[in-house]
Amino acid sequence: MKAKPDRTLNSNSSTKSSANHEVTRTRLILRLDFANGERLGPGKIALLEQVGATGSISAAGRALGMSYKRAWELVDSLNRTFVAPVVETRHGGRRGGGAALTAFGQTLPERYRAMEAAMRHGVAADLALLEGELAAAVSPRPARPPGDDEL
Repeated sequence: MKAKPDRTLNSNSSTKSSANHEVTRTRLILRLDFANGERLGPGKIALLEQVGATGSISAAGRALGMSYKRAWELVDSLNRTFVAPVVETRHGGRRGGGAALTAFGQTLPERYRAMEAAMRHGVAADLALLEGELAAAVSPRPARPPGDDEL
């Protein structure tokens, strides 16, 4: 588990630490590094959710601020990660092209979100203790003048 800022997991609620200053809550990110070398994390899950909502890889990519090429590469990676395909595409024609999540693809975001919730629940007490011990946010130290090696 890796703690760092994430736009999708927790709200930006604030809390008071033991030093009585306001801090932004720590956010947890779940990233799975599979034995086959592939990864699954919040970005690919968000893409799957958007493909499911829009029926389009292109629209999903646009919604997430990425190019069609990047979105297609991520979908292709997901389809190669698992035995069963995750996204099926339809070629253009009268009804136009598009994309849809397979039955397995529909379960991935659900399972991932359930694992995120379990992770948050599992570390909540320890994380609260650590957050209570956080120092106030400080600005970066100014650069030392040349030759000031005594400190």
